[in-house]
Amino acid sequence: MSAEGPNAGDYVIVVIKDIVPYGVFVELPEYPGYRGFIHISEISTSWVKNIRHHVKEGQMRVAKVLNVSHHKKMCDLSLKRVSGAIEKRKLDELRRKKRGRGLLRAAAKMAARPESEIPEIEKKLAEVFGDALTAFEEVVFTGKHVLDEVDLPADWKAAIIAIAQKSIEIPRKTVRANVDIRVPGPFGAKIIREALLHAKEKILSQEHAEAKIYYVGAPTYAIEVTTTDYKSAEKLLASVCEDLENFVQKHGGSASWERVEA
Repeated sequence: MSAEGPNAGDYVIVVIKDIVPYGVFVELPEYPGYRGFIHISEISTSWVKNIRHHVKEGQMRVAKVLNVSHHKKMCDLSLKRVSGAIEKRKLDELRRKKRGRGLLRAAAKMAARPESEIPEIEKKLAEVFGDALTAFEEVVFTGKHVLDEVDLPADWKAAIIAIAQKSIEIPRKTVRANVDIRVPGPFGAKIIREALLHAKEKILSQEHAEAKIYYVGAPTYAIEVTTTDYKSAEKLLASVCEDLENFVQKHGGSASWERVEA
């Protein structure tokens, strides 16, 4: 991405402005002053009978730059050469940038700083975190100390921390397993309690993890793991249940588990 304008091969955000029988005229909001044209042959991989069945005025899309005239600030673009995955990623990046910019405006207001400082603050955060929104998320997910490595005025840091804690929610995803535990003998109940306690302690030892263990009905107990995403929750649940199985077996019992809907 050029500082002055897009280059051939770039993927850019476009806003549909005018639809004509032979193509579409667009604006490039990432590059003020640049416009583009998408010929009807570059609208879709399928046959285009009516362009309006594929695009609408005001719609935001992702296009690939084919050619650029920086002198005229005009681009030839393609929609059909953009995969669904690329379009989703690019639009997600835009949404994240907009939200990050909004949070920075709130921080500027809180710190009584002019909004003219936002681009420089945004740049410094992006150098460390990739984008401004990630900085706000890391303050909540990891801790306010993550800003120690960023060269920011103290009042900006304090405002970013306050806005992050107010505006960013840690996502919560819960998974559950039912565990059947059988331990014969006079110490069976004690061993089961110890096994479940170890399971709970292991879950709670993980950052942002929550545990819920309860009796379902002899000989079944439910173990629920809540973390920030399903993948880590599933992995932790499996590890906990496997450890519980091994613990019970070592003490002369038997255990088995199955994944169920939480």
